[in-house]
Amino acid sequence: TLGLHRAGIPGSPWIRSHPPGLHTVQQLSGCDLLSDGSVHRTLRYGIDGQDFISFFPETGTFMAADGAARIIQRKWKSEGYEALQPNLAQSCVEWLQKYVRYGREALECKDPPDVHVSGKVEHGILTLSCHAYGFYPGMIGINWLKGDELRDQETEWGGIVPNSDGTFHSWARIEALPGEREQYRCRVEHAGMPEPGIFAWEPESVWNSIPVWVAVSVIAAIIIIIGLLGVGVWKLRSGNSRDG
Repeated sequence: TLGLHRAGIPGSPWIRSHPPGLHTVQQLSGCDLLSDGSVHRTLRYGIDGQDFISFFPETGTFMAADGAARIIQRKWKSEGYEALQPNLAQSCVEWLQKYVRYGREALECKDPPDVHVSGKVEHGILTLSCHAYGFYPGMIGINWLKGDELRDQETEWGGIVPNSDGTFHSWARIEALPGEREQYRCRVEHAGMPEPGIFAWEPESVWNSIPVWVAVSVIAAIIIIIGLLGVGVWKLRSGNSRDG
């Protein structure tokens, strides 16, 4: 009972509905600084590891877990929330604003994604993948378009995964008919981009692919070697003929 009163919670309604003995009271007082500069504070109480009652002073709303919590809610309202004032953490707001100023450069850093689109045809199905690498912050929108229409119901997304350097990567994949390849575009939206980007898969020509160029280079080298050997044999035979 003493612990409940120290937390600003009248103990009798709760005690009547719970067995006697030792119980744990938990208090969480915090604040959120939103992007528009407004602050939302939160005061929460839990008993024995379960949520009991929460108060949001900016909106004057409560979340009460049971009848005992609703009795306490009415008492707080009748007292004008005086019992809550020591715990509403105005200092939290002040410290949060101070640390945001200290870290503004890092918090406002925006690294745009490096986007790569690839495709693969198997069993008559074209699988298109759109990968975004190295972006920060970790909020991104990756969507597949067919023409001008979003195809979210057909899209499979990967999670937003952190990299070792503090940036993130993610992907989105969709299946299509090979003949409809040119109708599909990947749309990527991120805070580091001045406007959403549209990306398409452009398969390499067979003559631009690395394996083909390697094969052509090897064949050319063999032809050159054969040519040099031929010239050498011809010169050797010519020299032998003159000596004879």
